[in-house]
Amino acid sequence: KSKTINTMKNLCLSLILLSLAWFTFSCSDDDPMPDEAESYADLESEWIRLAVVTGNNQISIMNPISGETTFEVSSSLTEGARYYPSGTGRYLVSVERSQNQVRFFDSGIENHEDHGHEYQALWLDRTLSSPTPTHFSALWEDIVIFNDGDGSILHIEERRLEFDGYSPTPIAVADQHHGAAVKMDHGLFAVTFRDQALDDVLPQMIKLVDDQGQIQAENNEVQVGRIHGNASNGEYAAFGSTDGILLANTSNEISLIPNIEGLNAESGNWIGTLRGHDDVDVFYGWARSLGIYLIDPVAGTMTSLYAGDDVKSLFFSQKGEYLILHKTNDDIIVYDAHDGDKMTEAPVSLAHDANAYNARKGYKTEVEALRAMNEPERVLGVSGGFLYTLEPTGDQVKIFDLHDMEEVHSMQLDSPVDNLFIMGFVTDGHGDHDHDH
Repeated sequence: KSKTINTMKNLCLSLILLSLAWFTFSCSDDDPMPDEAESYADLESEWIRLAVVTGNNQISIMNPISGETTFEVSSSLTEGARYYPSGTGRYLVSVERSQNQVRFFDSGIENHEDHGHEYQALWLDRTLSSPTPTHFSALWEDIVIFNDGDGSILHIEERRLEFDGYSPTPIAVADQHHGAAVKMDHGLFAVTFRDQALDDVLPQMIKLVDDQGQIQAENNEVQVGRIHGNASNGEYAAFGSTDGILLANTSNEISLIPNIEGLNAESGNWIGTLRGHDDVDVFYGWARSLGIYLIDPVAGTMTSLYAGDDVKSLFFSQKGEYLILHKTNDDIIVYDAHDGDKMTEAPVSLAHDANAYNARKGYKTEVEALRAMNEPERVLGVSGGFLYTLEPTGDQVKIFDLHDMEEVHSMQLDSPVDNLFIMGFVTDGHGDHDHDH
């Protein structure tokens, strides 16, 4: 009997121990210990690069994660050139208005969306003639430049730039005016046209043309006083005007969203600058002294997002998740770009950018002010989820998380630089991170 009792006790003890082991294993499997917070180096895309431009005719390509300068390219930079990163992030497009030409700096980062390749950074041995090239736009691999000199457009297919024989020429479209053009997903271009009966450098209409410059769609009932500023998300093209927002869509329809209260041509307070992104359904417009407006092309509405005359610039993060508003006091406001919800606001310190637009700055003409509002940032930029700022000394870059504007990294440069541009691209899983610090 004693032996039987002992056997039963041992069996019960074994079952208890087995149950405890199973319970411990199950808890461990279902509730793993939380990982440590991911660092900036973990979260930033490995294909992001900084292009820094110095006054001694040098462009350097830097890897912000490692802090290393991967390439240094010295050559003759054109005075007064405006630089724009291309849609894929590979090229820095040099629009040289006074010299009637366009040139291309290759960062060496080739974008295949889910992966990339890195090659030697260099200036392409190619200069495109363009009569007073002025307005730049990019929709993924399509670059479109409107030439104020004769109203033509220059369409550049980015994927073909690496071929030596590729040299597109301007497409005759309209007559001479200060205009703009964008590519749309169905292959046509939305382009501004001027009413020839009026003596005005700014246009009054938009039309859809093909790659031969032939008009494919127009709406003579939609004509406004003056047009300036445009953007495209592929499905829609939007243009700012004295009367409201002109829209063209891939169904070849042209329409107008009328101004809401407060916007009017007589006071100069009309939306003359627009921002759009391939992956964002809405547009954002900037009225010089009134602030920022959210434009919904599907609903046909516009609403005030930010009221104030202290806007310095407005731009998207690379993948379109965030809208960045830079104020004249160097405060940064971060919005959710898809719905305009404010996420955070914080001050930053920045190097002086003599070309940056100030809404309170005086300009001789309205056209000069509108042109300045369209200028790109030169001392700060964004990747997928991080803001990069050039410090006042010009020899340090600070990096902030766009979620909360906390500083997460900094880079010490060998010597001061004048301009900073974000190149390369963000792969899936970067730029949309959700984490705690």
